[in-house]
Amino acid sequence: MLFSVVVPICNTAKYLRECIDNVLCQSFEDFEVILVDDGSTDESGAICDEYAASDRRVRAIHRKNGGQASARNAGVAQAAGEYVVFLDSDDFICRADFFSSLADAFADGADVAAFRYYKYFSPEKKIITPSLDSLAGLEKPELIFELVRRDAFFCSCWSKSVRRRLLADGGIVFDESLSCEDMDWYYSVAAKAKKIAVIDRAFICYRQHGDSTSSAFGHRTIEDYLTTLRRWRARFEKMPDGVEREAMLSSLAKLYCNLLIVYSRAGKEARRFKKDVAELKGLLGYRSNPRVKKVYACSRVVGIENTCKLIGIVDRHKK
Repeated sequence: MLFSVVVPICNTAKYLRECIDNVLCQSFEDFEVILVDDGSTDESGAICDEYAASDRRVRAIHRKNGGQASARNAGVAQAAGEYVVFLDSDDFICRADFFSSLADAFADGADVAAFRYYKYFSPEKKIITPSLDSLAGLEKPELIFELVRRDAFFCSCWSKSVRRRLLADGGIVFDESLSCEDMDWYYSVAAKAKKIAVIDRAFICYRQHGDSTSSAFGHRTIEDYLTTLRRWRARFEKMPDGVEREAMLSSLAKLYCNLLIVYSRAGKEARRFKKDVAELKGLLGYRSNPRVKKVYACSRVVGIENTCKLIGIVDRHKK
């Protein structure tokens, strides 16, 4: 079996059928779907059982609620495919050639295949992520550096497929103590991978709505960012000087800018993290990403705290 599709599910009955249907209609058929019902209290569990009963490629796992990281780990533990694909249950695949395109990308021995996606607001409003044109064939350090420069380095697990053996041999799992577990997980993947392939096409519609997990900003999110940034900064700074060290630290600089956005949204009580946020500002020294350059320039003039205030003003204006 080539692909195992792991779908963590918790109370997403409204979107679940569209999610599953768009997996099952793929032109490439060598795959399994592992539906992990993480303690749903709506109709999600029944929908999982319905699909498992009607299609041999679908398996349903029911468990007590343990969170998304735990559900993903449970799905990977049951996977039999050579490669793992992650899909959130409120998102959906938007092209029937997704798996066939992944198969082609993995044909040259890649450990990871990354691709573009849409931020999906409605059928009429979709925003595609930056182009990956001309990146195919680059060695990992140069590729990561260029992805960061193009603002196309994403830590989300569902924006790439990963060789299952890489996860197993590397002991790579989602940290269940984190709510933003993708970030730490993908740095483990990127550090272990020998080759990363890219596909310059969008395959996933990443649904934008108020009740999605990714829309929740708060203190725990800030703590997760701080944990991930500290953990990986310490590791990457020990790497020998070179393109790979520069690329990985540049990716953390972009992640630090994301932290500043979260911090600016979290309200006055989040100011207890003021010192922690300021202690990581040295990451802005890695300025290959255009957004990092702007934040760095602003912070040099008004400081990090005032930069966060300005980020908050711009963020509210965009909304």
